[in-house]
Amino acid sequence: MPHQHVPLGLTENGELGPICHYTGKIMTFGEAMVINQHYVCWEYYQKLTGATPSTKITKLNKPFYNK
Repeated sequence: MPHQHVPLGLTENGELGPICHYTGKIMTFGEAMVINQHYVCWEYYQKLTGATPSTKITKLNKPFYNK
């Protein structure tokens, strides 16, 4: 199988998912990123690539629909 090198683990909610190659964090397949055939967590992906989120998170006192 092509993914025999991928270690798997169970997340806190019982889902099967890959383990980050660099940090050891257990993730779901939906949150995992792939670099050079290895699954990595988002935090380490940002560290390796310099990527940043495209959205800015702000803390508002009121929900957007109450303005």
